[in-house]
Amino acid sequence: MLVDFHDAPIHPYGQMRTWPNALTREFCHAQLDAHRAFVPKTFVTTVFVNMIAGPIDMNNGMFDLRQGNTTRVDENQAVPSSLVSEAARTLITFSGATILPDIPEFYNKYPELLNFIASQKMPWVESKTLAGEIGEYIVMMRQTDEAILVGAATNESGRAIALPLSFLGKGKYEVKIIQDAKDGHYLTNRETFMVDEKIVTSKSQLQLQLAPGGGACLIFKAIVL
Repeated sequence: MLVDFHDAPIHPYGQMRTWPNALTREFCHAQLDAHRAFVPKTFVTTVFVNMIAGPIDMNNGMFDLRQGNTTRVDENQAVPSSLVSEAARTLITFSGATILPDIPEFYNKYPELLNFIASQKMPWVESKTLAGEIGEYIVMMRQTDEAILVGAATNESGRAIALPLSFLGKGKYEVKIIQDAKDGHYLTNRETFMVDEKIVTSKSQLQLQLAPGGGACLIFKAIVL
């Protein structure tokens, strides 16, 4: 039996070593707790504080960000986030189970972001926080057997991030970069994003531009000659 504890569970303190079937728990304000309880700064604070002792379930990965008649019957406010940030949060959050809170139709509308989520094949070969500051922003790398994934998220402030790629192995990599559009904003323009592809090495450096409340998703795959 796999267990996901919700609604004020006991804080994580290493129990997963004894009970590995306890995959995750809602030891945090989750996104479905209502927009008044969860804003971009909430996320980039919680992942540093609540997640330090074990996995948490924050209900990240919402793709229906509209206000009004949405699939969220108990909350009629727009989600204060961007699509790219939502996808990035599913990688950044350490959890034994990624719980996607929206219906399939909304994920199928954005195949590039859905592919980023589908590429998250655990168990991780390696996980590393590449950059960040509590309450400000975070850049997380997780490696699978097939790819290296990077997710970035920021608070209500937009920011430029210089990302050295020293975490890559030898040789060349193809990277797909998904980030917010230049006019993206977590309150006014949540659903626009740009997709770019580059060839890079471990000596390269990428420039990420995160919109206010936004994020970035990157997929690196080694080029086999």
